[in-house]
Amino acid sequence: MKKHRSLLIAIFASIIVIAVFLSGCGQSKKEEKDVPRVSQQQVNTGGTNAPENSQTGQAGEEKTAVTESQPKTSPDQNNQDKSQKPPGNRSPLPGRPSDTRFYERQDSQGGIEVEVIWLTPEYLQALGQKLTPEEEKDLATNFVFNIALTAHAGNLMEFNFSGNTSLKVNGRDAGQGTWEFVNQDFHHPEGMIRFKVSANEPVRELTLSIKNLGGVPVREFKWEL
Repeated sequence: MKKHRSLLIAIFASIIVIAVFLSGCGQSKKEEKDVPRVSQQQVNTGGTNAPENSQTGQAGEEKTAVTESQPKTSPDQNNQDKSQKPPGNRSPLPGRPSDTRFYERQDSQGGIEVEVIWLTPEYLQALGQKLTPEEEKDLATNFVFNIALTAHAGNLMEFNFSGNTSLKVNGRDAGQGTWEFVNQDFHHPEGMIRFKVSANEPVRELTLSIKNLGGVPVREFKWEL
């Protein structure tokens, strides 16, 4: 009887040990299953998997928002901006007054009166004169000045008008002028002198000079635009 009791106790103890062992193995497997695994990609990047709304995604959305917020320029606006600029990067020409007095100059020295008129389309139109195509071309390609002299003694026809008359445009010499008589009179000669126009430069200042007339070293007639 004692042997049977001892055997039962031994069997019962063995069952308990086995149950405890199996319970411990199950807990270990559960703990191992609950441990989060790190992927190879996370190891390479030194972090965990980024959530779907990552910083890179947010930066992309912000960049898109900034791009969409920038004002768009229409083709019509571009054409309008270009049309406001003068062609060939040239500066616009200053406007010329319509008042005839702006173009007229006078000088009285050495007993000789000199009247100079800068002939322009604006001046002639202000006088009510309609220009012919030839006159328009002449005034477009030349600076034209009408010079009339009045003296009570001497022979003014002997004066070298082309050699003693010069023009500066914006401070630079315009070259040799060509003289043409309108009235050949000893005391009241009158004529026109022409200087070639530089097509690439807007006019800001003109200075017409007449030297050695009636003992006067130089007479200057200026126009500023």
